[in-house]
Amino acid sequence: MGLKSKKFKDWTISYFNEVELNEMLKELYEKKYYQFDTSKPDPVIFDVGALIGETVLYFKERFPRAKITAFEPSPRSFSLLKKNISRNRVTGVRLLNLAVGKVAGKMDFYIDKNENVPWGRGDSLKNTKFTNPSISKTVKVQVVRLSKYINANVDLLKLDVEGAETEIVCEIEKKLKFVKNIILEFHESVYNPENKFSIVIGVLKKNGFRISIYLGKWPLPEIAVILARVVLKLVSIDEYWLRIYAKH
Repeated sequence: MGLKSKKFKDWTISYFNEVELNEMLKELYEKKYYQFDTSKPDPVIFDVGALIGETVLYFKERFPRAKITAFEPSPRSFSLLKKNISRNRVTGVRLLNLAVGKVAGKMDFYIDKNENVPWGRGDSLKNTKFTNPSISKTVKVQVVRLSKYINANVDLLKLDVEGAETEIVCEIEKKLKFVKNIILEFHESVYNPENKFSIVIGVLKKNGFRISIYLGKWPLPEIAVILARVVLKLVSIDEYWLRIYAKH
């Protein structure tokens, strides 16, 4: 496995896959997918699905006094997450080598089997088009309930959990009163039919969130999402993802 490093802004970032790293940095700094507003100089951020730490570094650049809890289940990605936080002397970050789900315990977690230039963004507890045996393998990870960790105000909950969105949003429903902002990647897939857009949106609305939905850079009304899902099914597109922004 070829570990490499690059300078980016004030950070030195270690990585295995440069294409993946550059995609993430573009989403963060050019497309601004994870931008959110807060008047607090020290926001509390939960980064669920932190990969190798790109989003943690981004949040720390914007809010140097932020208090961040970062969850990353993949042993491979977590090793780089720890390295990138340590080598850049980032403080105020709690790193947890844990997956998040509706049931606690040890579970199979799918990761890329490529040992030379592995992708981390498709790693998942759920079946997706990226978890078939020809390109993935499983490792055992510890799964926890996120509700256990949310006991006070959270200024941003970022969820990038590759298909586990519905079960996590439902599991933390009673704790959503503490959460000010949510940025969530939602993955629709024929391989993972229990992950339902209507349930996620329903729970968020029921708990008083204002919702914005994006497909790439394009904002979509809910009715357009419903129609798009029908069209995509007709043209045999078996997986796509949306970004959902929810604000109290």
